[in-house]
Amino acid sequence: MRQHAGILCSALLLGVISVGSTGCVGLASGTLPPKLSATEKARLKDAHLHLTVGVESQDNTAVSRLVISQLRATKLFDVVDYVDRLPGPPNVLARFEHTPYGTATVPCLTLVTFGLIPTIVPEPLSFGCSFYSPADPERKVSVEYCYESQTILGWISPLLAVAPGVVILTTADSHRRFYDRLSLAILDRSAELRELTE
Repeated sequence: MRQHAGILCSALLLGVISVGSTGCVGLASGTLPPKLSATEKARLKDAHLHLTVGVESQDNTAVSRLVISQLRATKLFDVVDYVDRLPGPPNVLARFEHTPYGTATVPCLTLVTFGLIPTIVPEPLSFGCSFYSPADPERKVSVEYCYESQTILGWISPLLAVAPGVVILTTADSHRRFYDRLSLAILDRSAELRELTE
């Protein structure tokens, strides 16, 4: 009986510590990309590029998976997958390009005030990749979408999350608005992408 009580107390203590350490500054929220205009929505409505995109396995498999997941999320292509998983040769190949991210910030004032005074950090969110010809890797088309988001840390975050264009406990660069904007950036280069297949 005493052993069960000790285990229960330990579990309770761990729970209190985890809640206290993760919630001492409140929650985080971030701003989304701008909403699409009516013209942009119409442009995306039936947009599709009849291309099979292959992604070569790189030393860093997380990077390859990122390229596949981001391009699939645009819903623009016939198929996006590793080259060896495709049913046939790809029309184009894609690889990750370095894209800017915000700098790490320690929210000192927010920590000291237990989340009452928020910390607002400007943070560029983006994704970029290069599409290139399987026959000639030197022929490439680079595409990137980037926007200035703001990450807000503190107990005010849940209140801000009811405002349009703000999300809580999720990354703004995995929101549908981000993928729509990335899709538009890809469509801007669609003629050049088709030229890679020639």
